[in-house]
Order: sequence, then C-alpha cells, then structure tokens
Amino acid sequence: MLRLYVSTPGVAGRVRRADRDFAESLFDQGVPLYVVDYAFVVAAYRRVRHNAFAAPLSPIRTLWYFREVIREMLDRPPGPTEIEQMREALLHQ
Repeated sequence: MLRLYVSTPGVAGRVRRADRDFAESLFDQGVPLYVVDYAFVVAAYRRVRHNAFAAPLSPIRTLWYFREVIREMLDRPPGPTEIEQMREALLHQ
C-alpha cells in the first residue's frame, strides 16, 4: 500500500510514521487493497482535472489526505472501466 501511495501522482514521495500507522489501521479494518488503489487513482485524477486557472496544488504530504476518498470507494466504487480510463488519463499528463 505504501509503495502505491508514494508512486501516486501528486504525492510528495515520503512515508512518515503517521502514514504507516494509518496504513496499518486500514489493514486492521480489512479495507481491501484494491479500494485503496482506486482511491489513489480517483484522487490523483481529480487533482489533475482541477481548474487550470487556479493556483497549482501543493503536493500531498500524508496518506490521511485519501481518507475520505477511501470511504467513498467503500460506499460507491467506480467500475473497472472508469478506473482504467482515469489511469490512462494520468499516464498521459
């Protein structure tokens, strides 16, 4: 999970102790890895698609940033086709 996190576009690239603790709590809660992966993709895609006229977004510095998107993916996960389209769009940025 932490490798996925640091390889996500927009992430500063460091893993802190709080990130490890949060990842461990997600594991303990039984959150499937694919849900966390989907959350990373969706959040990164949303950041890339933000208003082009707005100030650039600062890098994501904590895994906690994805907490709400992880909850969203647990409640309403997108279909595999949507996720793959988002992944493709991220690759071409």
